[in-house]
Amino acid sequence: MVAVKTGWPPDPVLFVAALSALASLAGSSSIAAELSLLPGLYQVEVRISLPNVAVAAPPMLANRCITPDDLKSGQAFFILSDNPLQRCDLVDYQTTASAALYRIVCAGPNRGSAVAVFDTRQNTYQGTIRMNMGGKNMTMSETQAGRRIGDCR
Repeated sequence: MVAVKTGWPPDPVLFVAALSALASLAGSSSIAAELSLLPGLYQVEVRISLPNVAVAAPPMLANRCITPDDLKSGQAFFILSDNPLQRCDLVDYQTTASAALYRIVCAGPNRGSAVAVFDTRQNTYQGTIRMNMGGKNMTMSETQAGRRIGDCR
């Protein structure tokens, strides 16, 4: 797994280093390796965590269909909790056969941002989206753990 700084704001130097590490894993300077994760119906456990809060919210279970297009665009690993950053742009999406990495950038004067790192296998994935809520001066993380439970309907 690629290590990403856990503090906020996300360190751009470490993000570039993570992209470079993904490039070396992919074996070329063009990072576009196809993930080994299979499309299908996934059951995903979503956990929200806030600094200095023991339990921010109970875990949530969601079933979602992940398509080949979702894997190519990064939407397979996007925010699942009710969160204002869901309306923001996913950028710098990079993959290897076993990892996905991206940033979220919001527009506006008090814009939020996020950095996400996911590990993937053929039928499972797990990762964390570390978010800065912008003008609210609040940070939080969403951790997802998904397992394939069948084909999409």
